[in-house]
Amino acid sequence: MLKITRIETDTEQRLILEGRLANPWITGLGSHWKEIRHAHPERAFVVDLKGVVRIDDAGEGALALMKAEGARFLATGIRMKHLVQNLELKAQENRCTDKALTRPRF
Repeated sequence: MLKITRIETDTEQRLILEGRLANPWITGLGSHWKEIRHAHPERAFVVDLKGVVRIDDAGEGALALMKAEGARFLATGIRMKHLVQNLELKAQENRCTDKALTRPRF
């Protein structure tokens, strides 16, 4: 199960994720992400991963898409911090080489 909490302020939109970032719950996350991205594109986008206990390939793909669209991540734990660091490096490489990011589907 994946619990998604949405918090909005004047400067930031935040999704707090708790539980398993895996199929079949990725679809629900995709809906929240699309809403939050289009509601106030001028605000910063933050995804809080501190409550995520498991992530599969679909979850990693969803995070890659979010990163490519400008999300900033909050993470704790070695595994999650490593994942976020890898996503940031890949995003930076894609910007430097102008390679298109393969967009995973939610």
